[in-house]
This record gives sequence, structure tokens and C-alpha cells, in this order.
Amino acid sequence: MPKVSICIPTYKQVDYLRKTLNSVLAQDFHDYELIITDDSSDDSVENLLKEFDFKGKLKYYRNTVSLGSPANWNYSLKQASGDYLKILHHDDFFTSENSLSKFVKFLDNNPSASFAFSGTVIDLILLKTKKIHSCSNKQFSKMLKQPDRLFFSNYIGAPSATIIRKDSLLMFDESMKWLVDVDWYMQLIFQNPNVIFSKEPLICTVHGGEGQVTQAVYTDKEVQVKEHVYLFEKLADKKGNLKKYSLLFQLLFHKYGVRDLTQLKSICSVPAKSEIFYLEVLNSMKSTIFLKKIVFWLKKKSFNDHIFTLKTYFK
Repeated sequence: MPKVSICIPTYKQVDYLRKTLNSVLAQDFHDYELIITDDSSDDSVENLLKEFDFKGKLKYYRNTVSLGSPANWNYSLKQASGDYLKILHHDDFFTSENSLSKFVKFLDNNPSASFAFSGTVIDLILLKTKKIHSCSNKQFSKMLKQPDRLFFSNYIGAPSATIIRKDSLLMFDESMKWLVDVDWYMQLIFQNPNVIFSKEPLICTVHGGEGQVTQAVYTDKEVQVKEHVYLFEKLADKKGNLKKYSLLFQLLFHKYGVRDLTQLKSICSVPAKSEIFYLEVLNSMKSTIFLKKIVFWLKKKSFNDHIFTLKTYFK
């Protein structure tokens, strides 16, 4: 049984995947298996794999019917046999040859931890620049005490920045696309708040790439509104400050032109017990101080738009 299962759910985009696979081959930690689940409608990924020799470590699965994300992520994780699971999206890659060994040490040195995460280099290809996203010590401490803070700002980043102990694994919620990683992190922390993090950027993620799911759903009104409402309800009594949630939904509804409860119900299911909350949100949007709230939140950059506290990346 391998120590680590590197799980790469793929969908075309072989130029990105080639870089991902090369970064795996470059690792100085070799006790791993490589799981690739291919959601492509063509042979591009399968043909690319012929260029590589993983010396028996590769397990390739071609989906007969496209699963989509995150179902393909889950399928990849389900094939894993390692003690630790390292999901690595096909357009992400390790930043150095010892990235994987450092991820492994996080869990080896902290046997009660359920998962660990690192900083991330974010390659903003449209802006032709790179930044570093890393959780601050203050954010980390607050997140462990109140995991629902992730609803407002994703301190962790992409799933590729994580490594998880197999016996702590939860599957991704396949009814989501945009907030699926945020929900996953919250559920894991609620289950076990013993989490390890490092500010060092051990992986790189590409933002702005053609065909990425995040690009497809970023401005999708139905996805954005439906998932925020769904996750709000899913949190149930685990929610913190409702005033903060109210402000977020005011901004969300303003952004996507939701003006009344009837319109909201046409987009998603609204439980009867929450109707009063959403009515209050919608009524608050009519107040004269609403624009001041918008300015305040935009300055804070806290609208879960994958906008992080970034610093310039030099290397």
C-alpha cells in the first residue's frame, strides 16, 4: 500500500496536465500511486500519458460517461489506496521537487490532524503576473474556532493546496460547483478542528485559463445564488453572526439583480423557516445606507470571489 495517493481528476487541457505530471515526476518523495480519472470526450489525456513512465505507479480510469466536477474529483478519491490523499487538479502543479515530501511530513508529524494545507502561488495568466495566497496566523486561528468564516472568504485556497488523511476523508458535495471546496473545508473542520497549515507555497494554481470551471460559473447567476442559499441552509445551527450573512446576501442579490422573494424562489428552493431572513435581506437593500455597505465590503475584498490577501511572487 502506498503512503500517498496523488489524485488527478482530468478533463482535456493537456498542456496544463503535462506540466502537472512533470511536477509529479520531479518529486523527491516516491512512495505514491498516481490516480488519473479522465472525464474527457476525446483521447487527448490518454495519448498524453504515453509520453510518461511512472514505473507502475499510474492507475488510469477513463469515464465512459462524463461525470463533471466535483463528481470526477470524488471518483478519483474513491480509487485511492494510500494512507494520505493528495488531490491535484490537472491545471495545478507542485512548485518544487520537495513539495510532496513536505505535505507528507505535515501529517506524519501531527498524527491527530485530519488534513493540512499550504500556501499557493496563483498564476494570473491574463494579467501575466503571479501572486502568493497564504492564510495568516490570525485567519487560521479564527477559522478553526468558527469554520463558517470560510463562507465569506476562502482562507485555504484550491483543494490542490491540501493533503488529507484517508480515514478523515469526506466526499465533495456533488450538488455544488462554486462553493464546493469551501463547503468541504468547513465540514472537515467541523468534524476535526485539528488542522495543520504552512504559509510556504507548495503548489501553483492557474487562474484565468480557458475552459476552467471557475471561469464558467463566476458570473452564472443561478449557480451563485443557488449555492449560497444552499450552503447557508446546510450550515443550519453552525452559522455565526447572522448580520454578516445578511450583508453578504444583500450584496449577492444586488449583484445578480434579485429584488424580491418571488424572484429568489424562481432561482432556488427557499425553506419556509428562512423566508423571514431573506425578506429582511431584500428589504435592507432598499435602505439609504446600502450603498455605504457596498463600498465598505468592496474595500475589505471579502465576497468569496476567490479574492485573497495576496503578495507579489518573486522567483
